[in-house]
Parts: sequence; C-alpha cells; structure tokens
Amino acid sequence: MESKIIGYRGIANSDRIIISGHAFEKHKVRLVDSAHGKRKNLKQTMRRFHAQPLKMTAIDVIINEKAYRVRTNSKGFFTCEVTHMHNEPGWYPYELYWKRNDKRFESEYYVSDDHETGVISDIDDTLLVSHSTRMIRKMALQLFKNAHTRKTIPLLINWHGYLKDMNDANHPRDFFYVSNSEWNLYDFLIDFFSINELPKGVFFLQNLKRGVKDFIYSGKTHKSHKVSSIEFLMRFYPLKKFILVGDNGQKDMDIYYNIVSRYQGRIKGVMIRKLLYIKNDATIQTYKEKINHCNVPFVTFS
Repeated sequence: MESKIIGYRGIANSDRIIISGHAFEKHKVRLVDSAHGKRKNLKQTMRRFHAQPLKMTAIDVIINEKAYRVRTNSKGFFTCEVTHMHNEPGWYPYELYWKRNDKRFESEYYVSDDHETGVISDIDDTLLVSHSTRMIRKMALQLFKNAHTRKTIPLLINWHGYLKDMNDANHPRDFFYVSNSEWNLYDFLIDFFSINELPKGVFFLQNLKRGVKDFIYSGKTHKSHKVSSIEFLMRFYPLKKFILVGDNGQKDMDIYYNIVSRYQGRIKGVMIRKLLYIKNDATIQTYKEKINHCNVPFVTFS
C-alpha cells in the first residue's frame, strides 16, 4: 500500500491560514461503500487504528501555487500556519506533496467572516447516535456500522430549528465541530456528514491513536481537548459570536458554562440535547439558571 497524506479541513481568518494533517507510510482505509456488511466494516475500523504514520518527514503544503515546507512529528502529524489575505469568505483549495510518491493530495480550508455567527457543536450523541456513555453499544456501532448505516439523532430538525432561532431567524453558515473522537475517524466523519447532508464545517478531533487498546478507549472524554479547542476559536475570531451545542451525557454543560462566564457577550446561546437514558434533569436546570443569569439563552432539545 502506497503512502498517503491526509490534509484536514483548515481554518482561516482575515490574515492567517492554519492547516494540519497526518502523513502515513501505510494507510489501508478504503472508500466507504453502502454495500459493506459487518465483516468489511470491522476490517475498515481496525485499519483506521493500525495505520503507520510517516515520522519526522518533510512535506510541502501548497497554497495558491506557493509551497511551504513542514515536517511531521513522531505521530506523522504536521501543522502549517501562513499569512494571507482573502476578500471573500468561503472554501479554498490547497494541496500536499511528498516527493517519494510524486503525488499531490487535495484538501481545503475555510475563510470565515468575523461578523458571521459561528456554531461550535459536539458530534457524538449531539448529531450522531453514538451511545458514548454505554461502552458495549458504542463499540458495536464503531465496529460493525459505517457512514451509510450509522444514524443521525432522531429529531435533527430540532437542532436546525433552534440554531436558526438563536441566530435572529437566520441559518448559521460557519460550523466548527469539536469532538472527543480521534483523527482516526476523520474519513468516516467526512462521509457521514456528506451522506446525511449535515452542514459542512471544520473538525477539531483528538490525537491519532494506534492499536486495539486505543480503539477500546476511543472517544474517551477529555475536558481539556474541548476547552482548548473552543478557546482557540474564541481567540482566532476575536470579533465573532458563537452558539454552543452539546448533550447532557458528558461534561458539555460544565464546559459551556465556563466559556459563557469567561467570554461575556460572545455567546448567543447554548443548546443541550437531552439523552433520555441520562436522568439528570436537576443538573440541567441548575446549568440553565446559571447560564441564563449571564443573559445567554439556554434550550434543551431531543
């Protein structure tokens, strides 16, 4: 299997572009197929956690035909930050090149308007049925389902509706997905969002994992990852206001309350999906009162 470079969707503001990705010596993950059964899905999942990173290797990030040389770390990860000027918000292409296979790999980055409302949303159990707090069910979904057979939450229309309500009756255009899932699942998430016509956005995932043990603990809650990702977005877009979306299954309400408290006037609303098997109505009510006290709307949806 030939080497592969995966460039993740990058992010840009009025003067900077930040692009990241992973380079792999071997990467056997195949294109998703709706006809794949449990056996092929299982094999595909295991491949995601056995990809061999390309360590300490120079690659070129090509933006507008100009190459920027970067080097991967011990996990094959790289990041590139360049200055730029764009007149219009939107998606723009970039390429990645490594001389060994003499092939260019394509990806894109998003330029956001500082004054457009941004949505920072969790994924697992907020948009994608994942059973994150139920180990056996969660593993069964990851092992035997694919982007075609995994399900969105039942009443996705409520997610869309509340977002519009919190954005002055306008559908937001800027989406940033902050998840405890690892970069191993990036291809799955891209396919899942496309198949289900979910809003296109930039992903913030956790460090690449390798091996069976790492798979078992895939998606484990790390409060620091979500907090640091949200804080990065608040700094990267200092004039931008955001809507925060999560669920009541993990620590989203606590994280979002702290963000609301620290960034007064920057949060337009907080949306929490209520998982019916999580009985914490009293906790939800407590956070609702605390967040409302900061003059920020708080709603729950199913």
